[in-house]
Amino acid sequence: RIDGGQAEFVRVPYADQGLNKIPDSVTDEQALFVGDILATGFWAARISEITNEDTVLIIGAGPTGICTLLCVMLKQPKRIIVCEKDPARVQFVKEHYPDVLLCQPEECENYVHANSDHGGADVVLEVAGAKDTFQLAWMCARPNAVVTVVALYDEAQALPLPDMYGKNLTFKTGGVDGCDCAGILNLIEQGKIDTTPLITHRYPLADIEEAYRIFENHLDGVIKIAVTE
Repeated sequence: RIDGGQAEFVRVPYADQGLNKIPDSVTDEQALFVGDILATGFWAARISEITNEDTVLIIGAGPTGICTLLCVMLKQPKRIIVCEKDPARVQFVKEHYPDVLLCQPEECENYVHANSDHGGADVVLEVAGAKDTFQLAWMCARPNAVVTVVALYDEAQALPLPDMYGKNLTFKTGGVDGCDCAGILNLIEQGKIDTTPLITHRYPLADIEEAYRIFENHLDGVIKIAVTE
């Protein structure tokens, strides 16, 4: 990582190995999230062994959750369920991805059981990182499911093995993989991924302090802010 990247110019060491060229037909805003949250979502979907017969549960519909959702949609599973409690995020999913099923955390386990074919989700992607969402993830998974932990937690999580016994779950975790960026840019160029609806605000670099004020205080329905020259 390079500190001070929000500037007119950035000197990147070993740029020949560490950067990807943005295709001419891809705008800067289309490419904005490739190196971070979109690469995270792509990695998560890639390692989760999703098939077109699966019920996939995504816990959390923040920006990383939405990027994960977009990449899961590329796998064309039988159904996708998103668990989210924030009303604005729920509305965002309803408006942009109407085929996705939605539920609240308190009803999630029963909802997933009622809307899956094998007594739970075949694949669970935990993107929320809240206090109880790791437990919710494995509880909503069917026996022999894959549970992919995408979230970052503030505290260590318990692994209650006696309670999990017999579920035969496969847990996967990790982080953003920069090796996927070239492939992601290609998918954007083909029109298969579009994260621009996440950009709700745009500010010039000269007004970046105001942009941070809006973002840090969650004002004006902000999701993501694009900072321009």
